[in-house]
Amino acid sequence: IGYLSIGGSVRLKSPEPVRAAGDCPAFYAVEPRGYVCVDGERATLDAADPLLKTLSEHAPLVDQPVPYRYGESLGLKRLLNVEGIDAPAWPEGMHDLRHMQVRPRSSVAWTKEVEAGGATWLWASDLTFVPKDKVKPYEPATFEGVHLGADERLPIAFFRRKPRPKYRLTEENQLAKTDAVWERLDRVGLTGKSRQVGKLTYLETRDDGHWVLERDAVVIKPRKAKNPWGRRIQLGGAAPAAPAEGPRNTWIEIAALEGWLIAYEDDRPVFATLISAGRNGAEEPEREEPFVPPSTTPLGQYRINRKWVTKTLITPHVDEDDWIEAEVPWSQHFFSKYLLHAAYWHNNWGDGQSGGCVNLSPVDAKWLFHWTEPPVPEGWYAVQATRKDPSTRLVIH
Repeated sequence: IGYLSIGGSVRLKSPEPVRAAGDCPAFYAVEPRGYVCVDGERATLDAADPLLKTLSEHAPLVDQPVPYRYGESLGLKRLLNVEGIDAPAWPEGMHDLRHMQVRPRSSVAWTKEVEAGGATWLWASDLTFVPKDKVKPYEPATFEGVHLGADERLPIAFFRRKPRPKYRLTEENQLAKTDAVWERLDRVGLTGKSRQVGKLTYLETRDDGHWVLERDAVVIKPRKAKNPWGRRIQLGGAAPAAPAEGPRNTWIEIAALEGWLIAYEDDRPVFATLISAGRNGAEEPEREEPFVPPSTTPLGQYRINRKWVTKTLITPHVDEDDWIEAEVPWSQHFFSKYLLHAAYWHNNWGDGQSGGCVNLSPVDAKWLFHWTEPPVPEGWYAVQATRKDPSTRLVIH
């Protein structure tokens, strides 16, 4: 039903064990549900346990959009030990020995830098060591979407790829380009009014009388008038308060080819942003694997059924080393191998860039992860939805 992280902790329901079973000497009930095997090696009740303290130094920063430091491999080999670095004797099975060789353009996640033998080593998230000069750090992506309410409402225009000019109405009632621009990844609210000039369409913005050329903008607005439960979507007013009881009816609308996402609480949109879907487009999935072609996002309706604070994504290769994206943050599974997740390796929002998953900026992915259902309980690292759990619906078109 879920996982705990290395170096993490979770509250017990009772200090007394429930029972022993198999090779586990004692199971303990944890909050809010489930049981953990406490065997002194995989888990402990001793907060002063030396190994636990060491592991906690390598725990991910779960309060940050990017829980680790990340970089691109230039082609490297992971090492279990480095002379001059005092590393504990880790529990058996801690390391994934299948991927000690990391191919170029795969990624690495790490927590610390350590000097030894005249070189700098990165202490990786899997507790191996990699040479720093074989890793190119990624530039952090700072883009984030917009929380909707009384002051920010749909429709909204975002700008991708490059700056886009602002237009004004002249005294002759014509639209003229100004020297001002919206920078790449800027946004502006739209009034809903448009004007046709020949074959070109201009949209009126809520920015001091400026207009924008429609083809320059990514316009975010609901594709349909009603939500999946048949209620009319409300575009104005404050975001809804959480219901005292009953379902929240959370759902997400994703326009894969247009590159945007809207999150809804029932009939009200509460958040909008740019995403990056499959670089080869989007298609309705077939009935059998591989469902859709490579680097293609599946269209349709789905539900969030599993969530991980971070998840390492591995793309197998027959004749060469596997492709690895290490510790991908805020991963949410919805179909086959496809996820919503943060992308720390690019900043290309609004355009197709992914291998088929739905990429979000780290800031947006973290917010969405904590907003969607099922919730990840405090102290847990991952959760699996049960039949009784609420689950956020995805509509991908």
